[in-house]
Amino acid sequence: MRHRRKDSLELRQRQESILDPRRVTLGLLVVLVLFAGLISRLWYLQIMRGDDFSIASVRNRIREVPRPAPRGLIYDRDGSLLLSNRPFFDLVVIPQYLTVPETTFNVLAELFHLDLEVIHARMKAGAGLPNFAPVAIKRNLSLHEVALVENVKFFLPGVDVETQPRRFYRRGESAHLFGYLDEISGRELDSYQNRFPDSGYVSQSTVGKMGVEKKFESYLRGRTGREYLQVDAFGRLQTTNSFDFGDMQNQKARRGHDIYLTIDRELQNAAIEAFKNKNGALVALDPRSGAVLAYVSNPNFSLSVFQDGLSNEDWQELKSNPFKPLIDKVTGGAYPPGSTYKIITAIAALEEGVVRPSRVFNCNGSFTLGNGRWRCWKRSGHGPVDLFEAMAVSCDVWFYQVGNLLGVDKIAKWAREFGFGEKAGLDLNRERAGIVPSTEWKLRTHGVPWQQGDTINVSIGQGYNLTTPLQVVNAFAALANGGTLYRPYLLKKVVDENGQTLEEGRSEVIGKIPMQPWVLKAVKRSVKEVVHSDIGTAKGIRMSEVTISGKTGTAQTAALKRTRDIDNIHLLQRDHAWFAAYSPSEKAEIAVVVLSEYDGGGGSTQAAPIAREVVEAYWRKKKPEWFVERDRLAQLKKKKKAAPPVVDEVLPAVPSEGPELPEDPEFYLEAPPMPQDLERPTSP
Repeated sequence: MRHRRKDSLELRQRQESILDPRRVTLGLLVVLVLFAGLISRLWYLQIMRGDDFSIASVRNRIREVPRPAPRGLIYDRDGSLLLSNRPFFDLVVIPQYLTVPETTFNVLAELFHLDLEVIHARMKAGAGLPNFAPVAIKRNLSLHEVALVENVKFFLPGVDVETQPRRFYRRGESAHLFGYLDEISGRELDSYQNRFPDSGYVSQSTVGKMGVEKKFESYLRGRTGREYLQVDAFGRLQTTNSFDFGDMQNQKARRGHDIYLTIDRELQNAAIEAFKNKNGALVALDPRSGAVLAYVSNPNFSLSVFQDGLSNEDWQELKSNPFKPLIDKVTGGAYPPGSTYKIITAIAALEEGVVRPSRVFNCNGSFTLGNGRWRCWKRSGHGPVDLFEAMAVSCDVWFYQVGNLLGVDKIAKWAREFGFGEKAGLDLNRERAGIVPSTEWKLRTHGVPWQQGDTINVSIGQGYNLTTPLQVVNAFAALANGGTLYRPYLLKKVVDENGQTLEEGRSEVIGKIPMQPWVLKAVKRSVKEVVHSDIGTAKGIRMSEVTISGKTGTAQTAALKRTRDIDNIHLLQRDHAWFAAYSPSEKAEIAVVVLSEYDGGGGSTQAAPIAREVVEAYWRKKKPEWFVERDRLAQLKKKKKAAPPVVDEVLPAVPSEGPELPEDPEFYLEAPPMPQDLERPTSP
């Protein structure tokens, strides 16, 4: 009986435990929470993130491939092609499809002789791109390397070859004029994206870094296109014939606008050839407008080095070169102008009433002021010389005397009139302003007063003077055209893909130099005699077909006690050679300057012959008939040397060295009378 009651009690307790309402409620709550979580997750995935996952799903089968726009072409003033494009092949990695990244990178490093650190650096640089965007690992593959990628990419998901349009460099292009292309930096990316939001700038975009490519980047760069491709789970391309891409439509890349420069290709090639063994700068302008005709800075460097991927060795070589190939010497090189500056001293002296062109000073080889003594380049002296003889033979003593009478501030005043001390305005490659020294300038920059001896150095373009070759040629262009200072410019026009002109370059006057007519005539005659006088320092470059006016110059870079020291000093302490000129002497059409760095010789032998080659190339193109007779005589002379002599052959007479100089204009009658207190006795 007692046993039966016990069993009944246990059964009742078991039933009560199973039907406990609290446990049932708890169980229901757990089930409800689980279902609620599942439903909310499904709602989140399907509703809240449905579009995102739909896009991700599409991207698993569709690859969006950016198609870079070909850059605009660059032409010369006559429509001759200067820079074009051609397709190049790049090795790329698409992070989305990488399955075993490190293994893939190791294989690529071994196959293509790459450093693993370089590959990782490239991947890090592309980290800001979408996961499906290709990251370039190696640019400009050879056809052999392209075939290698095609053979192995089946086993390396995410590895592919892409075609990119890039510049096609032939040989010897002026790197400082055209500039190079390289990947955009972070700072540039922010700037370009803000300025040109529709141009498709992204990390690893290629942009102009120098020269014309940088100056006209907004025109030359086109609009990036997009293409959608069907791929499998490993990113391999599939056929697209039977697939619908829905709203995703291919967008064709639009190439950049074409640029026509003021550069003359034939003149540019002649300048490169004439200047190929020199370091320094050569630039030619049209003095009637300021248009740049030729532009050379040496040493040059290969533009393809940057496009192919600059190695550390190449970069170190460029940086360590003592002649600084990365600096554009035309706009960014600042040098003492040497005797080319004598036109400024002469104009200042005549305009300020200090001397007349007929004023004679005796050059005995030196000039003495107090305890100081300044030598003329000709130690034996030139004897009594006036302005015309002093300019022709580049007599330093005449200009020492004149500079001493003038004072530095009057020289500085007229130097600024000709554009010295300010950027010329070409806005290419970090243009420098140079230095026009004055009493205020020295006190402000050096904290000491100006000394009278400083003026003596400045009067012949030495001392504190610093100018760029572009400033010098612009000053001579202003002298040639009668006193109009133009802003140099490179752009002739911008043309779109339909041949429509979008913009045209224009001549811009930035100053009118207030020279009196008689002063202009006097100085122009003096620089003409530098070439066409029998005593002129540049008489060796005169041409029988056309006149040339110019000024030779030698700029010292080291103080030498004896002339023979030049043979023993370090190369980078040798003198710079200058020659600035324009042609013809009346109604000039071309102005040119040549600066030959550390040449050790004078402008007459090291720089003037190069300028003559450029001037001759200009006139040969414009007036080929002028050179027919000379070329015929040269050909006959060549044949005569090659063939046995013919007894009865009579050669025509050789033309004279150059045209007769015009009669002396009456400068002295036009000049105002000289105040008696400024007349000084001739130097002993």
